[in-house]
Amino acid sequence: MKRHTRSASNGDIPPADLETNMEKSDDGSPKKVKKRGKHSLIKDYLVDYTSNSNLHGLKYIGEKERTFVEKIFWIFMFTCCVVLCAGLIAKVYKKWNESPVIVSFAENPMPVFKIPYPAVTVCFETKAMQSKYNFTKYYHLYNGSETYGNLTDQERFDFEDVSLVCDSHLSPKRGRKFGRGIDTVNTLKEVCPNITETFFGCKWKDVNKDYCSDLFSPILTEEGICYTFNTLGADHLLRQEKLHTDYQYLDFAFGENLTTPWTLENGYPDDTPIETYPHRGSGYGAKAGLSFVLMATEVDLDYLCRGPVQGYKILLHNPAELPRLSQQYFRAPLSQEVVVAVKPKMMTTSEGLLPYSPETRQCYFPSERYLQYFKVYTQANCEMECLSNFTYIRCGCVHFGMLYGPNMTVCNAGSIECVQKAQMEMVTVAAQTSLNKDDTNGNEVNNTLRLARDVALRCKCKPSCTSIEYEAETSQADFDWRAIFTSYQWPIAPEMNDTYMTRIFIFFKEAQFITSRRSELYGQTDFLANCGGLLGLFMGFSFLSVVEIIYFLTLRLWCALWKKKSKKRVADENQTKVKPYID
Repeated sequence: MKRHTRSASNGDIPPADLETNMEKSDDGSPKKVKKRGKHSLIKDYLVDYTSNSNLHGLKYIGEKERTFVEKIFWIFMFTCCVVLCAGLIAKVYKKWNESPVIVSFAENPMPVFKIPYPAVTVCFETKAMQSKYNFTKYYHLYNGSETYGNLTDQERFDFEDVSLVCDSHLSPKRGRKFGRGIDTVNTLKEVCPNITETFFGCKWKDVNKDYCSDLFSPILTEEGICYTFNTLGADHLLRQEKLHTDYQYLDFAFGENLTTPWTLENGYPDDTPIETYPHRGSGYGAKAGLSFVLMATEVDLDYLCRGPVQGYKILLHNPAELPRLSQQYFRAPLSQEVVVAVKPKMMTTSEGLLPYSPETRQCYFPSERYLQYFKVYTQANCEMECLSNFTYIRCGCVHFGMLYGPNMTVCNAGSIECVQKAQMEMVTVAAQTSLNKDDTNGNEVNNTLRLARDVALRCKCKPSCTSIEYEAETSQADFDWRAIFTSYQWPIAPEMNDTYMTRIFIFFKEAQFITSRRSELYGQTDFLANCGGLLGLFMGFSFLSVVEIIYFLTLRLWCALWKKKSKKRVADENQTKVKPYID
């Protein structure tokens, strides 16, 4: 009895486990042929895939009637397309991975009443009124070799405290390195101009205020005691449970019980009235803004503490930020009228960027960054907190105007040089390879510098994903207040003969402004669409091609192996039946 076999169809794998196959010889008698090996099976499987794949060019490689030269040509072309396509996809991936964010202008303008009016902080350049404390006199007494010993301890301490808010080179190096912050603040409050001595009159939205204290409140800064308008209260801005309890930074005489519906991320709720806190502008122009008159007397001016330039420093800032007038400000000189036209700059971020890392989108959402001393994250607040921590590690103390915890030491005049140096190091630390390269004072100092550098590098104070800034366009002219009094026939008191007055107008320049917005340049859908277009263009590749590859590597392979085992079992059974007859 003879066993006949059928040639395998395209896609069938011959029974590889049979030791022999029964075929007919030329004379009709059965003969044994050797089984094809695994290499032949893999070849048949690849031929099967290339013949049935929907990828362009592969079917020519698998066709038996194609010559060797044709197959080499199609292999070369297919390889070139794969390499070229992979290179282009790599460029698309690099662009998607490294710069997925685009900043564009919003389609519709935003009215100014939807954002808060800028917080306005005013600092007097004269830190100590000469009628209260003669800084120039005590400077010469303190620095005189013969007169220094004649000063009492309290007089020396008062001079060292006041020098902390003057130019840094005036702080005596032989003064106390550390002090009590509460003593320094109390000394500055006693000698600085108070609000009634600084503000002559105030007007908000063209309505006169009986008392400027209804609008402005004292605030403690690195410049000493200043006055601020429209800044959030301490309960809404600061984590007071984390701070010391010696003194307050924000001393509000009004608005303590006001609810604050505004948040930096969400703005004002739709049902918020126009009159709320923080204040928001109802329009544009001088009639819808803030104006106030500042005054100073010649006898109280001090030309040593802050140099020859007298007047006022003014900063417009986000209501959710503490001001740093040592870094940013514009001046309002004496006997001048300064007009400030405000142009808001607002940046928002699409929620589609939330899955991206802050390093990729270059901003922080509120829930992503916790500040120890602030309830509201902004880049300025983060930098202020980092500077405080950096200065404490670098100098062993902090400036009294910085935020600090209950167990931290306050610097005094003897440490002011270190404080100034720490501020410069904080700016350049990211670009430096080492902070201790020029230090030769031993390992203890080097370790301190390394710790300070680690603190600075961990700061990473990126902008908040929603931020508001206020650009100021200023113009000024002479302000002759005596001419006004004379025109209205108002009497000028004798004590006002040496008085200087400065008038300031601050208002929104336009009723609307264009916001900027961060959004996705390439999302996941865009990336897949680009990759799919390239794959389809070069190879005819689609999602079903992936399914096809998986199918050939799993289900089809399993079915082929199962068919092979079935054929082997049938062949073994037939061989068993045929053997007795052969014998």
